[in-house]
Amino acid sequence: MHDWNLTNFPYINSWTLMAEAFEAAYKAVESELGRYDTTLAQFNMLLILDLSKTSLTPGQIASYTFREQHSVSAQLSRMRRAGLITKTRSRKDQRVVTVRITPKGKELLERVKPVGLGLARNLLQSCFSQKQLEQFDQNMKKVRDCALQLLGKEVKPLPPNFRIPETLAECGLT
Repeated sequence: MHDWNLTNFPYINSWTLMAEAFEAAYKAVESELGRYDTTLAQFNMLLILDLSKTSLTPGQIASYTFREQHSVSAQLSRMRRAGLITKTRSRKDQRVVTVRITPKGKELLERVKPVGLGLARNLLQSCFSQKQLEQFDQNMKKVRDCALQLLGKEVKPLPPNFRIPETLAECGLT
């Protein structure tokens, strides 16, 4: 990766830095998760399934991960073959499939939570003070919301079927 130093073009410079930061952080977490034979996409889907109080459809998982449904479906098929999730067809409507995390999936998730979430926390903790992190969060929300507006989408509140962790221990961290 190179420092493009596009300071004469501040918006392009910021865009480039944001993209590089995302890619570098993503690859760092993905590299650590690879030691457990999992990917960041699998990790994120297992987290979502674990935090949901109900089983979810592939479409719901796609909306929570902001991925295309066909790529989520392909990932879920691989996860099912690995025994990390189960897929169940609705008795009322055979077209409807719901997904649930298995005990094997929960076991993997508990092993990799400290790795994935720990690395993310440590990376941001080494870069930002608490006050800087709050400002960073506000700025990232602005970028997210502007991009969603361009896509004709909006941020929705998390449905009540999700539980939000209340302690670091629930995140696999100490």
